[in-house]
Amino acid sequence: MCWKAVTPLPDGSGTLTSGLIGHARTRGDAVALEHSWTVSPAMLNQARFGYSRRALDQSSLQQGGIAIPGLPANSFASVLPIFSVAGFQQIGPTTAANSNFTTSVAEYLDTFSLVRGRHTIKFGVDLRREALDVLNPPNPTGSFAFTAAGTTNSVASLILGQVNAFSIDIQKNVIQERAHIAEFFFGDDWRVTSRLSLNLGTRYTLNFPSTEKHDQGAVLNLNTQILDFPHTARELECCDFGPRIGLAYKLSNSMVLRAGYGMVWFEQSGITTPFTIPQFPFVQTVGQQSPDNVRPAFVLASGPTVRASDPNPNSGLGQGVFGVDRRNGSGYSQQWNFTIQKTIGDNLNFEIGYLGSKNTRLGIPDANLNQLPAEFLSMGPALLQSVANPFAGQIPSNPSLDGATITRQQLLRVFPRFTSVALFRNNVGNSKYNALTAKLEQRLSHDLTFTFAYTLSKLIDDASSVFSQTIFTGPILNNTGAADAFNRHLEKDLSLGDIPRVFSGAWTYQIPRIWKIGGWQIAGFVRVQSGDMVAVSQATNANSNLGFAVQRPNRLRDPNELEGRTVQRYFDTTAFSAAPQFVIGSSSRNPVRGPGLQNADLMLSKTFRVSEHWRVEFRAEVFNVTNTPPLNDPNGSFGSAAFGSITSAGNPRVFEFVAKVHF
Repeated sequence: MCWKAVTPLPDGSGTLTSGLIGHARTRGDAVALEHSWTVSPAMLNQARFGYSRRALDQSSLQQGGIAIPGLPANSFASVLPIFSVAGFQQIGPTTAANSNFTTSVAEYLDTFSLVRGRHTIKFGVDLRREALDVLNPPNPTGSFAFTAAGTTNSVASLILGQVNAFSIDIQKNVIQERAHIAEFFFGDDWRVTSRLSLNLGTRYTLNFPSTEKHDQGAVLNLNTQILDFPHTARELECCDFGPRIGLAYKLSNSMVLRAGYGMVWFEQSGITTPFTIPQFPFVQTVGQQSPDNVRPAFVLASGPTVRASDPNPNSGLGQGVFGVDRRNGSGYSQQWNFTIQKTIGDNLNFEIGYLGSKNTRLGIPDANLNQLPAEFLSMGPALLQSVANPFAGQIPSNPSLDGATITRQQLLRVFPRFTSVALFRNNVGNSKYNALTAKLEQRLSHDLTFTFAYTLSKLIDDASSVFSQTIFTGPILNNTGAADAFNRHLEKDLSLGDIPRVFSGAWTYQIPRIWKIGGWQIAGFVRVQSGDMVAVSQATNANSNLGFAVQRPNRLRDPNELEGRTVQRYFDTTAFSAAPQFVIGSSSRNPVRGPGLQNADLMLSKTFRVSEHWRVEFRAEVFNVTNTPPLNDPNGSFGSAAFGSITSAGNPRVFEFVAKVHF
């Protein structure tokens, strides 16, 4: 047998870097209706209805008769399984390459407007229904791993059919999630005097807890430690009022003061998805592994023996499961601003202001409530000692938790019969933003118009990313999670999105006519800004077996204080030291400031009139005029060879010529 790499191009070149996806069909539909009714010269009612729908029908490569016996019954049963051969290209499709997915939103908005003297009053209702139908098991016909264990060669293991590890994701039925939102609003634009105007209002939001059409959802009861099958996973809040107030005061004929405050409620999960009930065990992962990494889990010709159990209160034993905090409320955002605008002369405007916001109950990455409590870390290696297992024979789905002995650290966890436990779409994150802004703007005068703006700001949060929104069987733990699930104060830091200084300028100049040449204009754009923050974590998480999602190194000093920085060493990599096992590193979440951005663009254009009805516009554009490399962030994986280096950048200088015909 000849075993060689696949070269997909006709000339024998090219490589495949991942599995192949088969056929996909996407369709989007939208419809909108509007009716305006003029009740009287001072009263108007506007009614709008909208519906949008997007569908994806995707299937991977078919098995072509390669049937493996013993596979549990599942959807997408005819697709090719995944075969992973250690050291070689994966055989089969990518993960999650099979999907029947439909999402839709229906909305009815009715607004009544009334003008009475100095008041313009608006009130109405906004009703929305959101739906998600999804059938998307990541590996519907299984993933089979072949290693050198037992044969000394992974290809030999494949030929002999000796499977080292197997997993399959079971989803037999479509998950059909539904959510309803009702909002009622009232607002009054009140011209108090010729100098003062007020905008007053409020919006009342009802986020009804989401449901699954056939009650395909379950949550771990944290008290009884068995699964409950509720109709909803959250409670309906009664008092989500969002007040709003704004004012504009004319200090003089050339100066205006503006200020405002508003509160906006969003989805129960803290981001833009309203669905809050877990899908496990109606979507679940089962598997088999080699008992000793020498003997195979099974022989391919015989197939796996593992089976998915029907949903029952003990379905989650030995696995990662979700609980919920039913009392956790919807997320909300508070925003405020204060601005002074001054007109100088006839065409120049200057503006200076302060703006801020505070977001509460934001979605965060999954946090493992079954992590070993940090107070036990001082026990050190004793945590890994084997002790008698009081749950022996009770957890057949997980041999490591079902044997006669078990590690001491597992028994010290809050939920010792499970691997990981997280609160599903737990929106407990916070962020705070404050900024000073200044802007100078000139309307067209002497053939020149320009705008210059500067922002000085700070953004702080305790999570710069959110949970996965895909259909999954249990908690997803990765290095975006918390260093200690029971101490979220460790996560508070400058946000990954913090860019403290930003300057931008844009201008357009009409070039005066010279001899017979005229009608040309030149324009430019400049942007200079600080870099964002970079997360640092250890490449090897020595505490992962204790349930910790991430381990950060110890920080010895400020890593940003480095002279002569290069792309090979952008920050002081010696400012960190490895945190050993049983230790939570002292580094903050985002301790490194990445490279800033300096960019300038130019454009030269002219419109040629061909006839009364035909015009041709020509533009010559140069992006990144100075060819300054827009460097991407440095590597933040402590312990990897690339730590501290920058290996990629954005686009270099680009020339673009555009011709557009107007008729």
